[in-house]
Amino acid sequence: MASKTEAVRGSGGEQKDVSLGPACLIVVVILALCLSIGVIAMAAMMSGNQGKRAAYSVREQIIPWVEQSSLSKTDRQIIVERLTNLSDDMEREELTTRQLSRLVLRLTDSPILQWGIVEQLIQAASGSSMTDVEKSQFRAGCDRWLRSASEGKLSLQDMEFAVQNVATKDQRSGRLSIRPDVDVEGLREFQRRMTTISDKHEMTSEPFDKSVSQVFTAVIEDALSKKD
Repeated sequence: MASKTEAVRGSGGEQKDVSLGPACLIVVVILALCLSIGVIAMAAMMSGNQGKRAAYSVREQIIPWVEQSSLSKTDRQIIVERLTNLSDDMEREELTTRQLSRLVLRLTDSPILQWGIVEQLIQAASGSSMTDVEKSQFRAGCDRWLRSASEGKLSLQDMEFAVQNVATKDQRSGRLSIRPDVDVEGLREFQRRMTTISDKHEMTSEPFDKSVSQVFTAVIEDALSKKD
């Protein structure tokens, strides 16, 4: 089920759908992904068994969500494997409180686990009546966006705003999925919003050849890079 929206009248008199998602980013992620990532944060602040509590959250909530996501099969497998190894480290209490806290910040603000919606839109654009030049520019824009995510500049809020007219969000799982009635104009509007966000973050237009799973791994490694 899509998230609740409210119709408001723009300056030209047309109606636009405006997201009424929660303002607090951590709450957004907990509701959006139906992952109790917040459990990790609470575990980091609790004495005793904090690693085991975090490991439980990863195994019972995050991994199943990823396995059912629309990410490519290869990316899903790699991400699940990395999360499994990460949960093992947590179980053995090998991560410090600071590392657990940084993991929460990275996972709650990064849109990478929702990247399946971008891949769905790329596929829709490829099969649309867009010109070959437009299709090429669309893919390049998505690569530029992925670079922004890899550098920690692209937020989940950015993603939800950009896909507002071409995606729905399941109320229970929070998973973003492409609208069945998406058309060329909707894809072009997504591309315009995507470009605006990339420009705001001053992202280069140079080719970016990393996969979604590589970006996810980099986000995790960055969180674990320091133990204090």
